[in-house]
Amino acid sequence: MSRKMRVPKPVYYQCVWILKDIERLKRLEAVDNYRSSNDEFVVFVDEEEVIRNAEVLYQARFKLECIRRALLAVPEDYRQMTIDSIVYGLSFGDMAHENTWRRWRQIFIRELAGNLNLI
Repeated sequence: MSRKMRVPKPVYYQCVWILKDIERLKRLEAVDNYRSSNDEFVVFVDEEEVIRNAEVLYQARFKLECIRRALLAVPEDYRQMTIDSIVYGLSFGDMAHENTWRRWRQIFIRELAGNLNLI
């Protein structure tokens, strides 16, 4: 692996844990999209809670956008399996050689770390 492709281990693990949190991030985004499309369900809560929820939602959307942009660096055929191998520990399958999978996974993590401003 070339130096250009490497990310520091702490950054790598931050990216992995963000990816492992992807389902929760997607749920937060979906709930917010539903809530904003159904104005009659707006519930008034205290201002601190609104601010706290807004910050959590902003972070979730930011992380999901970083993931989506990083995936653009990976060929479409490899995207879902790249995510699944990191999030769920699934094997890469027979679609390509193991080195090919490693390469796309490295590129994806590098792009994600850059998008998250970690490197």
